[in-house]
Formats: sequence, structure tokens, C-alpha cells
Amino acid sequence: MSLSLSTKKNYCCTGCNKEYTRKSSLDKHQILCDFKMKTPRELQIETEELGDTPTHYQLVKIVQELSLKIVKMEESMEEMKKWVDKKKQKLDIITWLNTNIIPTIGFLEWVNTQIIVNPEHFIYLMENSILQTIQQIFEDNIRDKSDFICPISCFSQKNGVFYICEKKRDGTAEWKKLVLEDFILLLRIAQKGITRELTKWKEQNQHKFDDSRISVIFNKAVIKLMDISFSQDNNMSRMKNGLYNYLKKDLKSFEYEFEF
Repeated sequence: MSLSLSTKKNYCCTGCNKEYTRKSSLDKHQILCDFKMKTPRELQIETEELGDTPTHYQLVKIVQELSLKIVKMEESMEEMKKWVDKKKQKLDIITWLNTNIIPTIGFLEWVNTQIIVNPEHFIYLMENSILQTIQQIFEDNIRDKSDFICPISCFSQKNGVFYICEKKRDGTAEWKKLVLEDFILLLRIAQKGITRELTKWKEQNQHKFDDSRISVIFNKAVIKLMDISFSQDNNMSRMKNGLYNYLKKDLKSFEYEFEF
């Protein structure tokens, strides 16, 4: 029996219905057929759009120009990075303080000779707590003065940490972290000053003690003053927090980046 060879046509053009046995042949035909089937307006639009397409040479020039711009941008970024690294030197707090802040006097000299407790502070104690009174004494003695740089400092970025300074013989600053003994000394000086003013007030106002109300207020103030314990953690924490919140500065206002 003889075999007859027949071509099976499986693929058909949607435009002209011409049939093909292989899809690749149909695809080649379809491109030309679709072009022939376009209306004059569609051909005009396509021609206009092709006219805006860059040539190969133009594309090469565009890529070259973009490459040069990227190189220049990278160079600028590198220069900027070097400038920022130089400007924002990483310093630890104590190094920065030693370099930039020279107090008028050292901490111990300030505490022992410059902390002023006046009669108004004892009057304040009569109406307020001992902790509030000591806080008021601190504020009155630390409040900014144009001719005085305080030897104690703290910063919002280092919560609860105080720095104090002693001055060397050559006048340079020597900052360090405040320790518990330094803070207790500060508190005892304030307490001693209030006691002194209490004694003075009593001597000067003996005639007022005939008023029982004045006598009661005075006696309560004495109890407040004598009953305070600087060894109790709660009292110490409250006094440190009060002084810290009043004294703290924000390092973001300076031009350096700090390591903590």
C-alpha cells in the first residue's frame, strides 16, 4: 500500500486566513500582514512615533552623558562624606568638656565657698518640703550668669549623669563624672546653710513666737530640716532628678556627634 504525503495546515492568519504548518512561519507572515491591514491613519501615527525614536548613535551619546553625570555625582557624594566625617568628629563627653568648657572655679571651691543660702530659703522651707527647698537653693546658685560658668553640667542624651570639673594649676579644665560622695557634699552644704539661716531667723524673730501659729510653723520647719536622710535612695533619686532636669542641656545644639 502506498503512502501519500499530505501537509497538515494547523496555523491560520487572523488577517487573511492564510494557513501554515509551523507557528514560526505564521509569526513571520503575521508581521507583514498586520502592517498591510493598517489604515492610512494608523500608518501615519506609527510613522510619527518612529520619527521620535533615537538612533543608535543618539542612544550611545545619551548613555555616555548619563555615565559622566553619575561619575560626577559619586565624586560629589564622596567629597560630602569626607566633609561630614571631618565636621562631625566623634568625641566622648569628657573630652569635649575638657576642650570646650572651662568653668570659672572648680567644683570643690564652688561648693565650699560659693553656694549661697539666704534668709528667703528658710522662709521657703516653712511653706515647702526640704527637697523643694534644696532644689530652690540649687537653682538660685546655678542660674545662668553672664560672668560665671558653673563647674557642674549634665546632658539630656546621658540621662541622670552629672559631670563636675576641677581646675588644674595651669587653669585647664579637668572634668569627670560626679560620684555619690560629691553629690552628698553638695546636699550637706545646702543643709548646713539652711540650719545657719534657721538660727538667725529664730534670734531675730523671738517676739513672733508668742503667736502659736508661728511657733508651730517654725517647729515643723526644724523637723523637715533635721529629719532628711541623704542615705535613702528615694530622697537621693528625687533630688538628683530635680537638679538634672533643671541643669541638663541638649547636645544636638552643638556641631559634633558624640559617643555615649
